[in-house]
Amino acid sequence: MSRMISLRSGAVRKGNQKLIKSINRNIILNIVREYAPVSRADAARISRLYPATVSSIVNDLIAEGFVREVGLGDSTGGRQPVMLELNTGAYLACGVSIEVDHLRVCLTDLEAKVMVSEEQALVWQDGPRKCLPHIVKAIRKIIDTQNIPGDKVLGIGIVYPGPVDTSSGTILASPHMPGWGGYSLKASLESELPFEIFVDNDANAAAWGEKWFGAAGGYSSFLYIMADYGLGGGIVIDDQLYRGRNGGAGEFGHMTVDINGPQCKCGNFGCLDVIASGTAVTRRIIKDIKSGAETVCKELAGGDIERITLDTVLEAVAMGDSHACAIVEESGRYVGIGLANLINTFNPELIVLGGQLALKSDVFFESAKETARRRAWLAFGRDISIVPSVLGQDACMVGAASLALTTVFQSPGMLAYA
Repeated sequence: MSRMISLRSGAVRKGNQKLIKSINRNIILNIVREYAPVSRADAARISRLYPATVSSIVNDLIAEGFVREVGLGDSTGGRQPVMLELNTGAYLACGVSIEVDHLRVCLTDLEAKVMVSEEQALVWQDGPRKCLPHIVKAIRKIIDTQNIPGDKVLGIGIVYPGPVDTSSGTILASPHMPGWGGYSLKASLESELPFEIFVDNDANAAAWGEKWFGAAGGYSSFLYIMADYGLGGGIVIDDQLYRGRNGGAGEFGHMTVDINGPQCKCGNFGCLDVIASGTAVTRRIIKDIKSGAETVCKELAGGDIERITLDTVLEAVAMGDSHACAIVEESGRYVGIGLANLINTFNPELIVLGGQLALKSDVFFESAKETARRRAWLAFGRDISIVPSVLGQDACMVGAASLALTTVFQSPGMLAYA
């Protein structure tokens, strides 16, 4: 989808030349990012800025290393224009995803392409203070092994599977990893690392990554839903992440869908998470096998049903196992009902579905999509676009890196151009 530059009316005070220059700089940088290879003249035409202004900005961006010249373009009657493109490898960002049983770390270039990544086990039961040295070591290792000068690292984005106060970088609550609530992750990392630290909820970061570098490019308002071991969501409204009063917006999994349902880890009853998440699906399969249900899941787990994981269930679904398919299809229907409620509430342009359930199982994806369209108010649900994540299983990790990356491409007074 083609993207347009848009400035908020009245967002720039007259006479504030520093702010205006910052906005113009980011407009040109984003034009190079999207339209490359592009000439200075075309950048001036697209941005509607004076050619001299564009030339000055481009020279600065080249000097800083963000943009480079890449040969000559076709002539339209005069001299061949010098073409420009983003110097994608000049600066890097580090993305860190804290997950229930492991830690994932990556380095990306300016286009959020993963250059190197590592994964290691994380024993969350040790608590955040004991886990911190392992997190710091993993970050240092991935940066050091690439021989990257510190001034070329734009920052470190780190995401957590629970609500986060982004201003302080404090974990607000931790239903899936008890003992982490109240921990100031940002301050702890800043005391150990010489980089700017950005902390956010995993689904928020994934949504942000999808907006700038994935399936939601060009959309100003959309929802990202992560259907994995847990269910979460990110909300983008008018090109900005909506976090709510204290960072808790998007807790999609804690929408009540059954007033008589089982108790969730959050303390409530009948939450979507406890009924339809990957954890719930796995628990249901194990329970059914104990009650005599026939499914290949037991065989795939080597006969030990306690070793059944979400991967096991999704493998069984891919093999056409009827019992596993029925449970995953039902999970998709519940999630679809939740999506219908969100469609009626937010009337989004787009919904992006990510996480293992959505990305590894067409049964789940189609069930969720069709249920959402059918259950939403016809005026909103009939033509809603529901698509899979482009960032895939890397969405949280790459989304974390995008928290740092987008500080380069955004500026005050500018609607997110990507």
